[in-house]
Amino acid sequence: MLALSLPAPAQEPTFELALASGEVLVATSIEGDPARGLDVESAQGRRRLQPGELLALQGAPALLVELPSAWLAGGDVVRGALAGGDAAGEHLELLSPCLGRVALATDRLQALVGPGAEAAAALPLPPGVGEAIVQRAAFGYDLLAGAVHQFGERGVSFQPDGDGGPRWFRLQDLVGLRIADPAPRAAPAGAFLRTRTGDHLGVRVRAFTKSGLLAELESGAPLDVRRADVASLVFASVGTFLSDLEPAEVAESGFDGDAVLPWRRDLNVLGAPLVAAGRTCGKGLGVHSRSRLAFVVPAGVRHFWTRVAIDDSAAGLPLRAHADARVYVNDARRFEAQGLLAGRPVRDSGLLPVAPGDRVVLEVDFGEGRDLGDRVDWLLPVFLPAKGNG
Repeated sequence: MLALSLPAPAQEPTFELALASGEVLVATSIEGDPARGLDVESAQGRRRLQPGELLALQGAPALLVELPSAWLAGGDVVRGALAGGDAAGEHLELLSPCLGRVALATDRLQALVGPGAEAAAALPLPPGVGEAIVQRAAFGYDLLAGAVHQFGERGVSFQPDGDGGPRWFRLQDLVGLRIADPAPRAAPAGAFLRTRTGDHLGVRVRAFTKSGLLAELESGAPLDVRRADVASLVFASVGTFLSDLEPAEVAESGFDGDAVLPWRRDLNVLGAPLVAAGRTCGKGLGVHSRSRLAFVVPAGVRHFWTRVAIDDSAAGLPLRAHADARVYVNDARRFEAQGLLAGRPVRDSGLLPVAPGDRVVLEVDFGEGRDLGDRVDWLLPVFLPAKGNG
């Protein structure tokens, strides 16, 4: 029988709660149904949060563990050992350290890759190829076109084109499996969950309890996630996150020329979860100095809010990252954070008044020295509606 687990943190974590008002609470306890209201314990005492008041929850640092991973259309990722599947090949099951046994629909699957092979999840398939095994080659990858028949503990039952029948391929012997044109999510997710081992899923939150989080997958399957395993949770309907929009302008450059690393959505510039000051942020923009991202304020919006910091990944570098960050609204500087350093507290813009059609610019510039290590995270950059519109 498969067994997969990671040790829990030595003590139950606190959560940082970001509210739609721009306030941030450090909660020792959170309980209740978000649709009806939440009871929160913090250093300021007990408080009742009304529905729609909680924007995001940020917990312990998320770490991408070296495990196989299933990538679904829309960006969902589950990490764990391949544990099974049905005889018809309509679903596969992964055993996740944080989520337990998770069944995923095959028609939602974009890729199934082995440990350390996540780049294969984005490999393009040749025209006319719907499913392919990805194998290692002397240079790069080889694609073996064919058809998936079944998933199981033995790996993937796959029939290569021209073969008389399927055969089992062990996942550890492959780079992975790619499937073209996976089915999109049937309905938008209500919230986005990240676990401390790097799972990322759209979920429907049912309740917070003393022990953790009760939620549902898009299939309706229940999830019971331990409190210590919740790295971040973001509610999609409270505001409009900039990482879900297309920028009106992107300008990036390095100290001596081209950009060192391009910007990313909901990840740092290295492709890992956004982690700053020891907490995971589920939504944001990872950038490197120098960068300038501009966004047009959508309809129904009254305020813009963000936080900014150097990503914790820069703390282990043999150099001192140092950067400056600014927010402009229609060319007027509304917020500035000078001298961002790794390991220092997150800076908060406060609620900035904006109107539909305004242009909001997020700018990161070199601080002291060059651009080495200037991995800056814009944390929860969000347009918030006028009261009563969200």
